[in-house]
Amino acid sequence: MPNDPPAALHLVVVEDSDFDYELALAHLTSDSALASHRIVAQRVEDEPGLRAALAAGPVDAVITDHNMPRFDSFSALAVARQFDADLPVLVLSGDLSEELAVAALHSGADDFVLKSRLFRLATALKRALETAAGRRERRAQALRLRELTAHLQRVREEERHALARELHDDVGALLTALKFELSHLARELYGRPAVAPRVRAMQELLAQAVAASHRIQHNLRPPVLDAGLPPALDWLARGFTQRTGIEVRYESNRDTLPLAAAQATALYRFAQESLNNVGRHAQAAHVTITLFATDGEVTLEIADDGVGFDPRMLDTAPGFGLRGLVERAQSLGGWAEINSAPGRGTTVMLSVPLRAPAAASAPAGGPADEAETG
Repeated sequence: MPNDPPAALHLVVVEDSDFDYELALAHLTSDSALASHRIVAQRVEDEPGLRAALAAGPVDAVITDHNMPRFDSFSALAVARQFDADLPVLVLSGDLSEELAVAALHSGADDFVLKSRLFRLATALKRALETAAGRRERRAQALRLRELTAHLQRVREEERHALARELHDDVGALLTALKFELSHLARELYGRPAVAPRVRAMQELLAQAVAASHRIQHNLRPPVLDAGLPPALDWLARGFTQRTGIEVRYESNRDTLPLAAAQATALYRFAQESLNNVGRHAQAAHVTITLFATDGEVTLEIADDGVGFDPRMLDTAPGFGLRGLVERAQSLGGWAEINSAPGRGTTVMLSVPLRAPAAASAPAGGPADEAETG
């Protein structure tokens, strides 16, 4: 509305010269580029002053002189970025140096303004504020996407758990009943050579169906995960070797870990997907799975001696199914990385905090796991 007061624009100006400070403010308050803002500024001269001003807030932007007796623009940039990675920072300098301007911009400054051309300051500040708003919006969108990815992954795990339970309770019961009926039929037909081979064939098919059901259940959510992540990874490694003939060595510095269900599941799925990639793509002879826990975090590393690949492929290709797990690691407060090179094998790592937030701190297979998976 026309009668609304102009929005306040809170600035911290790092400047050892009171005259230069007043001159910069004069340009800012008189320029039409900032006509919709009321300038609220304070001057500081050193790092303690800047830190105090940032902590007291609010701060919309920092304008810093480059060269001062007790401070410089590069140090001011570092302090501002520690406070807020998206906070606009403009560097002022009386030195007409292209190298200095390039260095300031490469260090993260939003703009570089000569003190002899302060008429640019208001426009540069407005543009920096708009750019920072864009950065914050992109960061917020990335966070929302990460939260959505985590939610979808939780739903997926719940569906997997429910399906595994249904296979065990319903399909498993039917297969068991069929096995008993077929055994009864075999006894009744005993001594009839014409039908005995067909009965044996049906029994073999039934045994394959039971094995397939168990395999699918374990892939959906292995019961061994209820015993904890270390034994689940050991079981996964031995099963992979039996199926593929690829030697897998599993190592861990802990027999038990106080992980939440979501974290244990994420680490297990990471190992499962990594081994699937080894089986499909790596042409490896050996794989090492290492689970290492400290007081603060737990890290899982899977390394193979296969053909490797160019990690830049992950920027354009589907990513061998690993990029979604990287997102999931971030949603759990952790990190993941993939290192590879053609002919030099592949190493993937996933790390998450060792203890979960209070709302999800129950060990895998405990009450929290039941609530999460329905």
